[in-house]
Order: sequence, then C-alpha cells, then structure tokens
Amino acid sequence: MIFIIKTFLLMIFLSLFTINSCSYNRMMEEDLIQVKVNKPDEILEKINSMNLDEKIGQLFIVGFDGESNLTQEDILLINDYKVSGFIFFRRNIQSSDQVVKLINEIKTINKNGSNIPMFLSLDQEGGTVTRLPNEIIKFKSARDIGKINNEQYAYDTARVMGELVHSLGFNMNFAPVLDVYTNPENTVIGSRAFSSDKEIVSKLAVATMKGLKDSGVIAVGKHYPGHGDTKEDSHYELPIVNHDYERVKDIELYPFKMAIENGIDSILVSHLLYKNIDSENIATLSKVFLDDILMRELRFRGIVITDDMIMNGLTKNNSITEACLKALQAGVDILLIGSGYQNIVDSINFIKNAVLNGEISEFEIEKKVYSVLKMKQKYNVNNDNVSKINVDEFNDKIRNLSY
Repeated sequence: MIFIIKTFLLMIFLSLFTINSCSYNRMMEEDLIQVKVNKPDEILEKINSMNLDEKIGQLFIVGFDGESNLTQEDILLINDYKVSGFIFFRRNIQSSDQVVKLINEIKTINKNGSNIPMFLSLDQEGGTVTRLPNEIIKFKSARDIGKINNEQYAYDTARVMGELVHSLGFNMNFAPVLDVYTNPENTVIGSRAFSSDKEIVSKLAVATMKGLKDSGVIAVGKHYPGHGDTKEDSHYELPIVNHDYERVKDIELYPFKMAIENGIDSILVSHLLYKNIDSENIATLSKVFLDDILMRELRFRGIVITDDMIMNGLTKNNSITEACLKALQAGVDILLIGSGYQNIVDSINFIKNAVLNGEISEFEIEKKVYSVLKMKQKYNVNNDNVSKINVDEFNDKIRNLSY
C-alpha cells in the first residue's frame, strides 16, 4: 500500500512536468497541462526501489581528501553514503594517466555497489581556473576570449575543452561563468568573466555552454544570481550587493536568462546577499532567488547546485548542516561540499534526520532525485571505463584553435 501511495503521489508531481528531450519542465498554474503515459517511467521505478539513504546520497556532490588516490573514507562515500558524484580539484589531478586511472577506479567501485553512475566534475574554465594537468596546454581565460569576441571561437574552444575532459572521464564542468564584470575591485571574478558588457557575456557564455554540451559534458552556469559586481570574495567572507531588482534583472540576471532560453541544464547558486531583494537570506538559502525568480520568472527547469558549502561566505553565519537543509528547502537540488569527510557525513545524516523529523518530506527529496537521475540519463552518465588519452593530439587541437 505504501508503495502504491508513493507512486501515485510522484505521478501527480510528474503530471506538473512535460518531458522534453530527456528533461522535464515544471509548468506554471496558467499553463494547459496534457499528460500522456506511453510506457513505464524507468526513473520513477528506480526511485521506488531506493531506500532513504540512497535518495539522500543522490543530492550530494563532494570532494575527496585522498588527493591523487582514494582513501578508505572516500570509498565509504561511494559504497555506504551513495553520493551522487565527486568534484575534482587540482590536488586530485597530477597527470592525464593518473586521473584516468583514478576515475576508472571510482567507476569500478561504484559499479560493484550501485547501478546509479556518478557525476564526475571539475572547475575547468581556462585561464587562472585550470584543473587539467600541466602536460595539457592552458586554454585562454574568459577575459581573453571576451577581447576576441568571436562566438565561433568561444564555441570551438569549449568544444575542444569538453572533448578533452570527457575523454578523461568527466561528465560535468562548472562553467561557463555568467557574471558581468562591472566592479574593477572584484578580484574573485576578474579574468574569469568574459566582459563588463552583458551582451558579450551572454553571447560567449551561451556559445561555451553549447560547446560543452555538444561534447557530452554537462555545463553548469555560475555564479547565480551574479558575482560580477562584488568586492568581497565569497570564499572568505559574505559579499553584499546593494542593487535593486530592476538593476539586477537588467544586468546580473540577463546572461542567466539568455543561457536558460538556450537550454542550459544546470546552474550553480553562490553565497551572495542581495539585501534589497532578500535581506534575510543569502541566495543559496533564498526562496525568493531560487523559486520566485529562477524557477517562476526565468523558468529554469534544470538542476540547481550550490557553491561549496564550506566557504566562509556561508559558514560565518550558518552551520554547514543547517545550511544544507535550508538550501534544499529553498529549491536547491544538489549540495556541493568540497572537502572534509566529517562535513559530508554530518550533512548527510542531518538531512536524513530532518526527513525523519518531518522538517522536509521524503516526497520533496524524491522530486529532487528525479531531477538528478533524469540529468544522468540525458547525458548518458555511466560506469564504463575510459582509455588513456593522446596528450599530443589534444595539445595540437588547442594550438590550432583560431578565429
């Protein structure tokens, strides 16, 4: 009986969505809804077979502290906590052969313990934010691409970058940067932004997103709702933005709107306080920014991922565990915790207890899990091993990029 009731409730939820190109669209109240069920929903059936621990694990992408090798704790995150994916930092990547071996090890461990493949992600923007090994020629920064201001070149660069990271075994990249660089005192964004002109940022970021997508990599646009006019670095303190909504809508949100209209599948929300729009909550924890603006006004239908939940911009005023719960309640789908095994385990356990205590319903968790699994299906995220890459071949492709 419980199984039947849960299935019925999830079907009601799915009736609020239309399936389109392996993604689903949440419809507003004024929309006409027509639902046709032609075959059983494999994802729904999968969710019904999962226990609570497995569902909660799918809402976490985490870093691992084993650097270039997995520790026993890292293996526990895969086998026991069923995390949705890993994010790789420069500390985890020494050479192309090493990272291929490491990713294959992760896939093998996961395959033996789960039939849900993992997101394997990195921040590979180019310029100063480069996670690739030193043997790979560096890609240009967004600022340099913005100075060239050639849409095809931005696409070609992202396409080669996507092919490279996909060949190494990654399926998600936290790029492009959608911030409009309007504050010259902003050191955290700087050369990571394409331009101070919203039209140039939008054009080149969309081209970058398309290049990544066409190479089979999930593009995660960042840093919603806009980190371009901040002075503080959210890694160390909370940036406060004083603009009113009309200004933010016109400048900061514009590239996100363009990316959404062009089909971006994931957006990263950053730890920023826009005090004239939501004075009480940073964007990561804000229903105003995540539900009212992103979902309802901008009509975003993909998955929302947090910036790293251990950043001081968040933790100076919030505990990591409580912030994780608030973020999920506000509309986040995936929580990113970049390091600290105990941080990760405590947060997973806190969310489980919140479900058991009724602070967030299991149904809400299942809706988010549906989004996550649908994205993995769309991009054919799998547990198949990858082969060593030809570094010289990729370096030639990078050298030959022209405009």
